Amino acid sequence: MDRYTRWSGLLDLLARRERLTVEEAAAELSVSPATVRRDFEALAAQRKLLRLRGAAVHVAAPITHPLLSGDAGPAVGPPELRRVAAEVARLVRPGGVIGLTGTVATRAVARAVGLRIDTLAQSSAATARVASSALLTVVTNDVVAANELARRPSLKVVVTGGVLDSGSHVLGGPLSGLLLQGVSLDTAVVAADAVDPAFGATSVDEADAGVAAAMVARARQVVVVAISADLDRSAFARICDTGRIDVLVTDDGIAPATAERFRNRGVRVVLS
Repeated sequence: MDRYTRWSGLLDLLARRERLTVEEAAAELSVSPATVRRDFEALAAQRKLLRLRGAAVHVAAPITHPLLSGDAGPAVGPPELRRVAAEVARLVRPGGVIGLTGTVATRAVARAVGLRIDTLAQSSAATARVASSALLTVVTNDVVAANELARRPSLKVVVTGGVLDSGSHVLGGPLSGLLLQGVSLDTAVVAADAVDPAFGATSVDEADAGVAAAMVARARQVVVVAISADLDRSAFARICDTGRIDVLVTDDGIAPATAERFRNRGVRVVLS
């Protein structure tokens, strides 16, 4: 079976089941688990599916996926991504304006930020402030992240507008940039597909990179989110150079030498 036939089969299975483990896919297609893992990685890079540890999720599934279904469902996804998201949430200061790019990683950040702001809003001092204004304003081009955040009364959610990608539920195109030209962000939280100490943060998709770059241009502080496996390499389209990155949040799998290269370029490295 050639890879394109396998890919078609995997996507068909995901369309029917929404979530598929490596073992299930291997059994269905009569191939090895190693082959399925490589196929999952290839399809994730093409934004055809969402890669989880030992499984994959259909790109349309996050609307009702437990990661984004509120407090009732358990968090899912790679543990390192959940830890990274929690660290990013700790960097968020009440009263500010943050931008979130449209990616799976920043959806995890959206959930973590929402839970943290909910906790702050429960304090008496915070509750008094919420009565007149939101504790945090979030600007995003991700419909899924906006849906997660909109359930939080202490948050003000601004959606960029633009052309909706029916697969990823992310807004893009020139219209997204028009709104971003008129806002000022305290912090832009950018999830990169790859981050190189010399070249900077990059994305596999030029449209995603364009929206992320627009957020970076409007932000006082830039926080880049990436798991350690995506460091020390570059993807197709540049988001920003290393000099524009203030904070890199990653997991503790980062090589010490790589962390030092980032620090030497003025990047604060936060490990989850």
